[in-house]
Amino acid sequence: MKLRFLRPRMIAEGLRELARRRPDEAEAYIADHEREWRSLVVDDPHSAADILEALDAETAAELLEEFGAFDVGEVLDEMNAEAAADVVENTDVERAASVIAEMDTDQAADLLGALDDTVVADILEAIDDATAAEVTALLDYAADSAGGLMRTDVAVLPIGLTAGEAIESLRRLHDELRSQLIYVYVVDDEGRLVGVVSFRDLVFARPGAGLDDVMVTDPIAVTVDTDREVVGELIQRYHLLAIPVTDGSGALVGMVKFDEAIEAVQAEATEGIASMVGAGVEESVYSPVLLSLRRRLPWILLNLAGAGLIAYVISQFEDVIATEVVLAALMPIVAQLGGNTGAQSLAVMIRSMAVGELPPGRAMRAIRREVTVALLLAIIMSLVTGLIIAVVSEDARIGLVMAIAVFVALITGGLAGAGIPVLLRKLGQDPALASNIILTVAIDLVGFGGFLLTALILL
Repeated sequence: MKLRFLRPRMIAEGLRELARRRPDEAEAYIADHEREWRSLVVDDPHSAADILEALDAETAAELLEEFGAFDVGEVLDEMNAEAAADVVENTDVERAASVIAEMDTDQAADLLGALDDTVVADILEAIDDATAAEVTALLDYAADSAGGLMRTDVAVLPIGLTAGEAIESLRRLHDELRSQLIYVYVVDDEGRLVGVVSFRDLVFARPGAGLDDVMVTDPIAVTVDTDREVVGELIQRYHLLAIPVTDGSGALVGMVKFDEAIEAVQAEATEGIASMVGAGVEESVYSPVLLSLRRRLPWILLNLAGAGLIAYVISQFEDVIATEVVLAALMPIVAQLGGNTGAQSLAVMIRSMAVGELPPGRAMRAIRREVTVALLLAIIMSLVTGLIIAVVSEDARIGLVMAIAVFVALITGGLAGAGIPVLLRKLGQDPALASNIILTVAIDLVGFGGFLLTALILL
């Protein structure tokens, strides 16, 4: 793949796609075009991070060896925390410490959180005390809390300044802070958050005007233990670029940027998907094999128990199946239709819960809606399926059995799909916790058992 005559951005995009599809060729291209790679790392760390994530960790570490700690830190800032940790594990401790010291504190904390404790201890010992203290403080917060998402390098000004003094202070802060200056937070003598001021208001304010005249008092804020879902909801609701984070006394300790909040919301949604099928909510492709095994095995065993129960139910109708062999071929159809209906209701309910659209007070209304939809589907599908089976089998009785079984399975699917997450939430559990496995067992029991029981009665 030739990229030589493309623009830098097109080179980055082409190399990223090449790395994802044919990593060996991407590695060879980088080796033959060192100047282009250097320019990419320095000028476009985000694209460089995407490329390195597609390569193995040892190769990624080698491709960053010739760069300074600042440039490497910029790239690791943009990488997935687990992938960045893999790169660090292929680097000596002194080099890793110098790189992590250049990273944003929140990203550095995420990276260290993905490393073994012994490696973390060695790196923190090699970092200067101030940086180590900041990163360690962030590691103490839960990963799904505002404290776990926040960055501590924020623009802070004391309440007593004038607008002119504030602008001059911001010039100095711009040189000190690595992060982009988004908002300026105003604190009192005790460090408590009292207001926020935008750059626009500062620029157009009279130089002698006090900060308390141009700032927004009582700004939207969260505490360090606020759940990330709430953080994302507030940022989206009030159209913020960042939200301040305070401790229990109201003192400003950091801020969560818009992009961090959006990533957190996405993580919350993907965790729901993993939970539905019994995978660990914090599990990823970088997780240790034994950890994944320990998290998945209980749900697989539960699935086995459910399958055993279903097999037992079916075995009780051996005589019916032996008499009408066609029933064995028709049973999966009933279960599949009920399962699809249930999965649709389940997805709608869990998504609504994840984005905050379904408070507990509206749960029953949502369940009634899903059951109504399932009822309408059941009427249509039972008539269609029963008619088709009656014609194909040339037996109206089997068509009737099929119609009744499909009707019951779809109603059950809609009710179970809507009710399971609501019940789990009421019990204080994650609404998505293995809900797909529970739904599958319930639908199969009703689908197979109901179908065979109907056949036993009517045939």
